[in-house]
Amino acid sequence: MFWLTWRQHRWQLIAVAALVAVYCGYLLYTGFVVEQTLDACPSRDTVPRNPTTSCINAINSASETVNSAREVVIFGNLLPLAVGMFWGAPLIARELEQGTYRLAFTQSVSRRRWLAVKLGTLTAAAAILGLITGVVMTRAHSDFTPMLYATETFGDVGRFSQSGIVPTGTWTFALLLGASLGLLVRRSMVAVALTLVALPLVFVGLTMLRPHYLPPVERTLGSTDMIPDPSPVTSPLGWLYQMSYLDTAGNELDSQAAGEICADPANTYPTVECLRRTDLRQVIIYQPADRYVWFQLAETGLLLSASAALAVLTGRRISRHLN
Repeated sequence: MFWLTWRQHRWQLIAVAALVAVYCGYLLYTGFVVEQTLDACPSRDTVPRNPTTSCINAINSASETVNSAREVVIFGNLLPLAVGMFWGAPLIARELEQGTYRLAFTQSVSRRRWLAVKLGTLTAAAAILGLITGVVMTRAHSDFTPMLYATETFGDVGRFSQSGIVPTGTWTFALLLGASLGLLVRRSMVAVALTLVALPLVFVGLTMLRPHYLPPVERTLGSTDMIPDPSPVTSPLGWLYQMSYLDTAGNELDSQAAGEICADPANTYPTVECLRRTDLRQVIIYQPADRYVWFQLAETGLLLSASAALAVLTGRRISRHLN
């Protein structure tokens, strides 16, 4: 059965594995370029107080490289979609459409074993490739150091789902959703089309759910530790949800109103100097950076639980309704 599964699906496996190899190679190369570029600075951890011209040029060049890589990272989010469409959707639908599953059943192969081998083999392949993608993205991101301020993974929609262990759950879920839809409609092309629609909807819903895994924290900052405004979505502190200001009377102000109090012609938004001069305080609502691991575990667990439920439902439907 393993050999038969490989013979039936080898080209889909090879094609996606090749895409993963190219994508991961690009990420590692980009990380290497950034690392080498920033060697012009004394340290890659923080921006020097008095950076040399060569260091400033290196930071600008590295930032341009990272910004270019962001466009390619969007492609990485399409890889699970390819797994669901081209591995999962035809996995069972093609067998039902062509009637080849009957040949397997006449060879003393139980329905449970037939499904377990086919689903198990491709699920293991999907999980391994997803894990490789997550490890490579995490490794490449380690070269995008804190010196490049707005490059934190926590809160970055595109890179969080491709970092750490989350891709293992994403790829596994994509495969099993495609397979379940294929069993439901029993037509390969229809299953591919449904997977193309269903998976993006699920992933969008997941990104909307993600901020609510844990209640956020509120923190008040002064001029010594304020976050530069306009506020980035991510920072070394963690994932920023909201930023506002408090005046001396305790009234809450948005960035524009606080900027008007600053009355600084050179800056529309409040600055460190403004907070020191006006006694404004900055208030942020955020997820601390040390919760990153818990968010990774929560999302992976959610995806794997949904995958297990799909596998069970698929097995029961085959056992009871496949003739």
